[in-house]
Amino acid sequence: MELETLSEHVGFLTTRVKVGVLTNQDRCILVDSGLDSSTAKKILSLLGREGLNVVGVINTHSHADHYGGSSYIKSKTGARIYSSALEAAIIENPCLEPIYFAGGAHPPRELMNKFMMGEACSVDQIVQEGKLEANSLQVDIINLPGHSPQQIGVLAEKTFFCADSVFPPEVLEKHQIIFLHNVHDALESLKKLSAINCEYFLPSHGEPLKKEELEKLVSLNRESIKMVEKTILENLSSPLELSELIARVLNQHNMSITSYSEYHLFSSTIKAYLSYLQEKGLIEFKVKNNYPLASKKPSQLEL
Repeated sequence: MELETLSEHVGFLTTRVKVGVLTNQDRCILVDSGLDSSTAKKILSLLGREGLNVVGVINTHSHADHYGGSSYIKSKTGARIYSSALEAAIIENPCLEPIYFAGGAHPPRELMNKFMMGEACSVDQIVQEGKLEANSLQVDIINLPGHSPQQIGVLAEKTFFCADSVFPPEVLEKHQIIFLHNVHDALESLKKLSAINCEYFLPSHGEPLKKEELEKLVSLNRESIKMVEKTILENLSSPLELSELIARVLNQHNMSITSYSEYHLFSSTIKAYLSYLQEKGLIEFKVKNNYPLASKKPSQLEL
């Protein structure tokens, strides 16, 4: 791990995710904090060697690989923690994430791991879209929901930290069906990315991109979403039980799921697509013989 710079006051560290480093003399604010205390310890050690003191962390969203190091950093530095409101609820109460993956039930132990539950951390300030002054450094907070309910991106100087609103080709190819909470919002966030003008775009799981590279990536992500949507609709020419639909979609995307926790991630995403298709008026839900079914609406079967 090393500090890579993009401009005078903006750099990043590469952990499981990209961690932004926004500097002001000997102080800095982080954009995300890595997976856990072990990662956070390495971050603080490296920044200490650079003569930088962490005074704040802006968490882009409440997935553990993005906020899991915040508690450790706060305990060691007194850093101020920033997050949007709904993401803060999960950051402060990490059990909520496995609970919603379990459909509201007490989650099975397979969902209660450090990848689903980061260490709880109190949030000092709720942020909304617009200007945010932190550490005498002004940044722009831009809402990017879709991958999670209230994900945000951070624009600092001429660099935009995209969080998980867009993924590089190798991630799209590996996972095929990218985790989404809300498909409509994810598509709208991709549009928003295209409208931002800056020198660099930094996806959390990718490398810094210029504007023209970002446009290509936005197009690839949009195509990936549309491909999953098409696969689901092709399977709903007649009513289909939800677990059978999920299995068919995974199989058609050459996904081989071996863990219970991974299954929950993919099934949650496919259900997000079903909600999106219902909102578009393309499908409907029924229950027959105690089995939940999805199917195209009668008007769509004629198309």
